[in-house]
Amino acid sequence: MKLPCAALGLFAIGCGVDAPAPCDRTVPGNVCTIAGNGENGYSGEEGLALEARLSLPMDTKVAPDGSLMIIDWNNHRIRQLAADGTIHFIIGNGEIGGSIDDPATGDFNHPTGILFNPAGTQLYISAWHNSKVRAYDLATAAVVDTCGDGRRAYFGDDSPALTASLDLPASIAWSPTGELTILDQANQVIRQIDTAGKIHRLAGQCVVDMAAPSGPGACPDGVAPTACPAPSGKTVCGDPAIWCSTACSPGYGGDEGPALAMRMGQAFGQAADPGGRILYDPQGNLIFADTTNDVIRSIDPAGIVHRIAGVAPVNGVAQGGYSGDGGAALSAQLNHPVDLALGDDGTIYVSDVYNHCIRAIHPDRTISTVAGVCGMKGSSGDGGPATKALLNRPYGVEWNAGTLYIADTGNSVVRAIRLK
Repeated sequence: MKLPCAALGLFAIGCGVDAPAPCDRTVPGNVCTIAGNGENGYSGEEGLALEARLSLPMDTKVAPDGSLMIIDWNNHRIRQLAADGTIHFIIGNGEIGGSIDDPATGDFNHPTGILFNPAGTQLYISAWHNSKVRAYDLATAAVVDTCGDGRRAYFGDDSPALTASLDLPASIAWSPTGELTILDQANQVIRQIDTAGKIHRLAGQCVVDMAAPSGPGACPDGVAPTACPAPSGKTVCGDPAIWCSTACSPGYGGDEGPALAMRMGQAFGQAADPGGRILYDPQGNLIFADTTNDVIRSIDPAGIVHRIAGVAPVNGVAQGGYSGDGGAALSAQLNHPVDLALGDDGTIYVSDVYNHCIRAIHPDRTISTVAGVCGMKGSSGDGGPATKALLNRPYGVEWNAGTLYIADTGNSVVRAIRLK
């Protein structure tokens, strides 16, 4: 039979085409799969999204036309879920590429973040393993690089963004004044491209101070790290001739102090997990997931850093785990938080990845679980309460018009919950 579209609402999967009855998304709090058949792979273009195969979907973004863009991460593509429940190719040829050695613009290597420009005419993409930020023109399908020279390194602060080097740019966000903000994951910094096209360090420090044999160890008390030769943005504890080529070290510090002096912890190296998503709230606070430190932090408009959720590391050791629902977010344990979404009422939704659940930091700064059973992974629960469903390493979360979209990465599906 052909299902009617009129009564089923946005993303009423399968309406107007031959399909089984969809999961009922009209019930507040119910969770429904809206894309992916649960098999890790690639198939299904121009067909029903529920019959398509995805490979580790990483995140989603609602487009100006109301469709849903999906980062099909391990297929190196961006795909589109249309309102009639069909799925369509947008960009990415499915082959790893686009590095400094292979500059083909159609190739993407594990994109992690997507963002529309304010006019809604371009899709900006964190091309994570490409070490670039790129823009896709929706009208012409042209792809242009907007930041990064393709090298995985740290160069170029206060210079043109196109000649700067990034290392795993995980997330992008527009500042209230129109600058493009980038969480430069493996460089342990947040950077910003001004309206003149130059890139600057906004927060964090790239310090090489890991213990031997990976690094020189921490600087002695009272001794500041040494700057690497310009145009590198790194500093090192130890001999610059030895350590300036070493990856930036994760750390933790700087709460209630200036953002440029803070340290954060993001995964680095070839086997790193994507982490560190960012967003701005209406008050101009930049909120970010300090992923391997298992906390959520913010930078206020005055440039001061605050911890807003999660237990701070103790003697450099992250306190990840699961606890705290119903209590203060600052006393709760998180386990590898990655993505953030902001509800209309100011609630911050967090993908608590290694706890396999989505949690909510409410405006009164208490915390609760809104999807998944924290500490348990699985692939069940469609058509029932989201808090009884099982998720598997959900990396992405997106809020739009009362609906929470979840990239249920380990299950290779996208799911949705109507919360309002």
